[in-house]
Parts: sequence; structure tokens; C-alpha cells
Amino acid sequence: MQEELELASSVGRRIRNLRKARDFTLEQLSERAGISVSYLSQIENGRSNLNLRLLRDLAQALAVPVIDFLAEGDGMDVSVVRVPDRRTYAFKSGATESFLFARDRLDLEAAIMDLPPHTDSGTPNSHPGQEFTYVLRGQVIVRLGENRTFELAEGDIIYYRSSMTHSWENPYDAPAQVLITNTPATY
Repeated sequence: MQEELELASSVGRRIRNLRKARDFTLEQLSERAGISVSYLSQIENGRSNLNLRLLRDLAQALAVPVIDFLAEGDGMDVSVVRVPDRRTYAFKSGATESFLFARDRLDLEAAIMDLPPHTDSGTPNSHPGQEFTYVLRGQVIVRLGENRTFELAEGDIIYYRSSMTHSWENPYDAPAQVLITNTPATY
């Protein structure tokens, strides 16, 4: 519980700092993000629960990747992230995604997604940029756009424009793990 409060406070401070750096008032950012001024104020003061959809809306309004709200670092040009320090997020299906960078960067984002048997990444996503998926372990199905499906096995790589909707699925009985990179960073 204490860790969640500290994270909410830290994220709120970063949002406030980015808002002020862009000379946005609370009203301007709340309008751009589609939330109330009072809710935005609660977020900035670390008194509100956050979810990825809300963070994405705020990131789009501020023209930054979501990871800028979560990243820790001192602005150096080198980032070392130890395994226990990775930020990991769980999908409703049981799949998880661990971001591999912990500091602000502008161009590249990388994550490892673990897909236990019979799980998926949830609702298809799209965003500007280019992306590739490398299957580290097991087999996955990558869905692109309305009707393109690719079955990939360990060692396979798929590259695509991430403006197409995309999602990952493991309908198999064994776990799978993929490395996902995209540019520019979106989370």
C-alpha cells in the first residue's frame, strides 16, 4: 500500500512538472485529457488511483510517452535496470509486460511480455511508430489490423507499423515470452 501511494505521488509530481513545463493550466490539461480539473488536481497531488488508459490520455495531451510518468533516472545517457527493478504490469488475462528501461528516453521502448498458456494481451492497440516482436520462448499468434494473423515460433521476428492495431495471443499449452520494441516510445 505504501509503495502504491509513493508511486501515485511520484507520477503526480511528474505530470505537474510536465504540465508546467508546457505552460498549461490545470484547466487546459484537463480539457485536453478529457478529465475534470478537480480529478487532475487529485492526480497531481498523488491522491487518486491511476490506470493505463488515464495515463495514456494524459501522455497524449502532454505529447510524451507514458513511461515518462513512471521512469526513474537522473538524465544520464546510460540506463541499467536490474531484474527486480523493472516496472511490470499485468493484463486481465494473466499476461504481464515488463518495461526494460527505467529512465526518460525519446526514441526507443522495449518490453518483455510473458504470456502464460491460453492468455492474450487484451484489446488490440495502435499508436504511431514502428515495432517488432521477437519470440524468445514458445509460440504466439500476432494479430495485425482487421484480419492478418501470424503464427510465430521461438526465434521468429515480425516487424510492422504500429499504427495498425496489434495484439498477441498464446492459445497453446506452454508459456511464451516475447521481446517487443517500438519507436517512438509510447508508454
